[in-house]
Amino acid sequence: MVRILSVRDLDALRELLGDDPVCNLFLLGWLTSTPFHRAPWYGFFDLDQLRAVALVVDGRLAVPWAPEAADARPIGERLREDRLEPGMIVGPRAACDELWDGWDPRYTPRLRYDQRLYTLARVPEAPLEAGFRLAAAADQPRLLLPSARMEEEDLGRNPMLHDPVQHDTIVRDRIRARRTWVIEREGEIVFHINVGTQLPHACQVGGTYVPPAWRGRGLASAGMRALARAILLGRAPELSRMLTLHVNEANLPAVRCYEQAGFERSIPFRLIAAT
Repeated sequence: MVRILSVRDLDALRELLGDDPVCNLFLLGWLTSTPFHRAPWYGFFDLDQLRAVALVVDGRLAVPWAPEAADARPIGERLREDRLEPGMIVGPRAACDELWDGWDPRYTPRLRYDQRLYTLARVPEAPLEAGFRLAAAADQPRLLLPSARMEEEDLGRNPMLHDPVQHDTIVRDRIRARRTWVIEREGEIVFHINVGTQLPHACQVGGTYVPPAWRGRGLASAGMRALARAILLGRAPELSRMLTLHVNEANLPAVRCYEQAGFERSIPFRLIAAT
């Protein structure tokens, strides 16, 4: 049976997500920081036991967790019954595939990436990186275009063309929340990265970008090591014991960058973008 969870299911939901708190960092962060009814949690039950869930944000983004991947398929079937249009699915690879096959197996998604979860718990040894700092409000105009180009390279979609007002708001809010870090050289921002979900046990980072003219100089690896030291050593606004990120396994330069910074391969993930 699949149904939308209620607050009565919170204990069961926390227990299920607690099976792998690193893999479920985004879901645990959402549960911690967002009102429960802000977005529906679909749950698959076997008798009275909660066996799989998917958080569905704005009817479009679905993030599943299913220790037994096949348990995600009935949730996808329920999403189809509720006439929700597939948008994007991100999560453990097998569960995402099952969710998608239940949701709309006839449709060929625009993107289907083999991603990999990477983790870093060891403080990397590195000298202080010149120009590495938190982004300031004055940096926002300079970050709008590179942030859009990063998303276009990653997802094939430029947010400045699709919804420039929303893009401006997202970049500004990240800076205000002290979640964007940059390296500045010769008056130019040559690297930036964002901190996403952050809890004491782990935080997720992403949105890494180096302008093409500055690539090949080790800036991404250096910036990643500098950010890891700031977070793991408590020099950032918030302390976490581990960094995590998702990377497209076909993006070999990014894979090399993160491995050079000390990240280690973890479980396979999937990103499916329908539109």
